[in-house]
Amino acid sequence: MTEHGSTPERSVDSGLGRPAVPSDGRTRPDPGTALELARVDVRRGVRWALSQDFWVLYGLVAAAGFAFMGWVSFDLGRTAGRQLAAGETTWLLSTGAWTVWSVLWLFAVGLLTVDAVGSNGDLDADGYYLSVLSVPDVVGGKLLASAAKFTPFLLALAVPGHVGIALGAGEPLSLVGCGVATLLTVASATAVGYPLGLTLKGLVRRSATLTRLKPLVGGALGVTYLVVMFSGEFTTVVARIEPVLGTPPLGWLGDLALATTTGVGASPAGAAGALVVGGVVVVAGAALATPAARYAWETDRARPAADDDESDATPPADPVGRLLGAAPVSQPTRGIAVTTLQRVVRSPFQLVFAAVPLLAAIPMGEQVLTTGTVPWYAPWLVVWYGAWAAGAAVPLNPLGAQGATLPALLSSPASGGQVVRGHVVAAALPVAPLTAATAVGVGVLGDQSATQLAAVGVAAVAVVVAASVLAAGIGTTFPRFEALDLGNAREAVPPSKVAFGVFGTALSLSVVAVAVVTGDLARELVAALLTQSLPFDPTVGPDAVATAGWVVLCLAAPSVPLAYRTAATRIENYRS
Repeated sequence: MTEHGSTPERSVDSGLGRPAVPSDGRTRPDPGTALELARVDVRRGVRWALSQDFWVLYGLVAAAGFAFMGWVSFDLGRTAGRQLAAGETTWLLSTGAWTVWSVLWLFAVGLLTVDAVGSNGDLDADGYYLSVLSVPDVVGGKLLASAAKFTPFLLALAVPGHVGIALGAGEPLSLVGCGVATLLTVASATAVGYPLGLTLKGLVRRSATLTRLKPLVGGALGVTYLVVMFSGEFTTVVARIEPVLGTPPLGWLGDLALATTTGVGASPAGAAGALVVGGVVVVAGAALATPAARYAWETDRARPAADDDESDATPPADPVGRLLGAAPVSQPTRGIAVTTLQRVVRSPFQLVFAAVPLLAAIPMGEQVLTTGTVPWYAPWLVVWYGAWAAGAAVPLNPLGAQGATLPALLSSPASGGQVVRGHVVAAALPVAPLTAATAVGVGVLGDQSATQLAAVGVAAVAVVVAASVLAAGIGTTFPRFEALDLGNAREAVPPSKVAFGVFGTALSLSVVAVAVVTGDLARELVAALLTQSLPFDPTVGPDAVATAGWVVLCLAAPSVPLAYRTAATRIENYRS
């Protein structure tokens, strides 16, 4: 029953399987409610991150990277401050700072847009209690929470350089402009990026085509970002757009950041313009966030058209099953292999953990494109990565990757050896030929001899198969059953960190051993590196390196059957 003739509040299905946020026509959030929602959201996010060990590890690696960038920024700022105190002109305090602040703002807008398009812009992550709150209150909370989450990143990138300027020039007041510019950057970037992300989310949800393409587009953008950052082309991109970055209104952020630093020529009018334009952007963006949120949340998700006769359709042919049907493997082994490959195809997020080392190949790819030459070690890197991908993607966690089907696997007629062989076949069958072909092809581009190409091709197949068996033994010794939350209600069970570490170390030593045994150049390079890096300045010759390589291979050879036996026994005797 409504009070005094008022109409009932409309509630629209959000299409997310949760009660929708009520729409009461307000455009302004209640400050207290929004602040409380932001506090809860940030605390929940911190607890979630701390409960995901891989995300904690990623956070530590990212923190180390930000610490390094912060130190570089501090050192540059201190040098610029000293030159400023001596009356000299520096690039950083003439044009560089203006470019840096513009890039920071654009970077923050991009991060916040992606954050809103992703799961953090959804309602289903916020619980049923949101069904009693208005859209403006929820949006206000999300805006504050997003600003709070990304503020540390901007502080880590912006503040160290200005601290260095203050110390170098002896002007502590220069930190005042930096602090004001940081707050304005966070507020205005949030007011632009978050509504933009919510609008894009609404477009995607209303289009079946965009819904299907969203993972592909997101993956392409992610790969592009990583390639640009790891290849060193980021500075090239910044240089191309630098004329735009230094002009108003983006250039005004640099004036504001340096307004309290004397002698750098910061424009007071530009600093005032940054405050005025920034304030307008914050107010307008916060107001537009409410209709953008309604556009994103108050809609049913578009679904791709389903085939009405799908239930009567003939199941598609299984090429893997047909291929394995001609192979000399038992029926249980064949069934395990086919099931494992189908699981990978249906849930490819497991492959993310095997793709991480590809980041190291980006600089080498840039070198190949720039110089037109292929390094001699490139084929061996291909062999190493093929073996890593085969082991890490499938057999490195054969127990934990089963999920709810583990009891069925343990109670099946398949023996432990057949389960291990099934996982090894599933890993090596697609990866070994591809690795061998790629490694030989890279060797051909590098003008390697026929003998070297043959050695690389044979080693590729042997190392991939051996690595798959070794991974199964390590994975069953150090299993992991806890799932990692990847967002958007997607989970994957990665191998344990101990399994990753042991497998990666053993594989790297084995591949290096094969390389030094079969290649003269590899022996000479490893000998030179050991001579330079070992304590007490020993002289390591190529013959000693070859001998050490044979020792490693002699130790690795029996470890493969031992790993197979260990995996088979542990699976045979394991009880869930």
